[in-house]
Amino acid sequence: MSDSSVSVMDQQPSGPRFDVREFGAKGDGVTPDSVAIQAALDAAGAVNGTVYFPAGHYPCHGLRVAAHVTLLGDPAWIFKADCVGAVLELDAEDCDCLLDITGAFGVRVRGMMLSGARYRKSARPIHGIFLNNREAFSKKEDSIVIDDCKIAEFSGHGIYLLRIWLFIIRHSHCYGNGGSGVQIYGWDGFVTDNQLSGNGGHGFGCETCGATVMFTANRVEWNRGYGLYLCGGDAWNVTGNSFDRNWGAGLCALGMSATTVTGNLFRRCGKDSHQLAEGERSCHVRLENCNGLTLCANVFRAGRDDGGKGIFTPQIGMIIKGMSYSVVSGNALSRGYMDQMIIDQGEHGPDFLLKDNVGCPAQ
Repeated sequence: MSDSSVSVMDQQPSGPRFDVREFGAKGDGVTPDSVAIQAALDAAGAVNGTVYFPAGHYPCHGLRVAAHVTLLGDPAWIFKADCVGAVLELDAEDCDCLLDITGAFGVRVRGMMLSGARYRKSARPIHGIFLNNREAFSKKEDSIVIDDCKIAEFSGHGIYLLRIWLFIIRHSHCYGNGGSGVQIYGWDGFVTDNQLSGNGGHGFGCETCGATVMFTANRVEWNRGYGLYLCGGDAWNVTGNSFDRNWGAGLCALGMSATTVTGNLFRRCGKDSHQLAEGERSCHVRLENCNGLTLCANVFRAGRDDGGKGIFTPQIGMIIKGMSYSVVSGNALSRGYMDQMIIDQGEHGPDFLLKDNVGCPAQ
């Protein structure tokens, strides 16, 4: 995380505070706490209050949050799936998620850990945090904030925001989920200083459309899909991120417009892309049918697994097709690929500039 990170305890919410223990929650890792926690959430929902979780393990599921409620714990997570601090533990399989924030306008989730480890191998996709606007977008901004949280080992997505309108995800870690670390359909987001690692899908994925998002200073690594998967949207600023050892490309952008990709590190991506569209021609970046996109001043490096294991990837630095009014220039690929720096598949529209990229294969 960057040095600019601010502890959630330095940003204490105002309004009434409700300690879940006062509603009967035990936090002992054994006693089911859903009923007690839901009672605290309902009480907070009546007065736009804060629900506080002391350190402990709270077995629960299907919690519903009202508008303008804050869930607050003392952040204490570490990299792997260890459960420390205030931990909400999924304790049932017959649910769509652990925390349902549908209609919870202005919700804040701060300093919490959500664990789906007990049912991480469930055939049912159970999400950690779920905004489920299945039929239509909200009539006003959802305005959600997820800050200083860890969301790990759910069978579905760590965070799933379906038809989201305005969101902030920062200082958080989505780890080891069966789906994507974060999956969205929607727009108006700030995604900053997060670690999206070891997920079964993408690190961060968009379905149908993802638009107007600032994606900055994130580490996106070891995901079995793409690091960042963008399709059919526009107005993304992808700046200063590290994409490392994802199975597919670090960045896959399809049908995007008005998007800039600058100052990122692409390292060892394409670990195993044979089930993705690029097949055996693994790559760091895949761009297709984009309009008004710039990819400039990024650096690329091939490599293999930690400890000198596995095969060196990717085979290709970039695979590009069907671009218009776009620029791919000024990128450095020193030891950035194994076979070819760029595969240009053509079919470009007007005004596509591909020049001044430099590099050499890894030996």
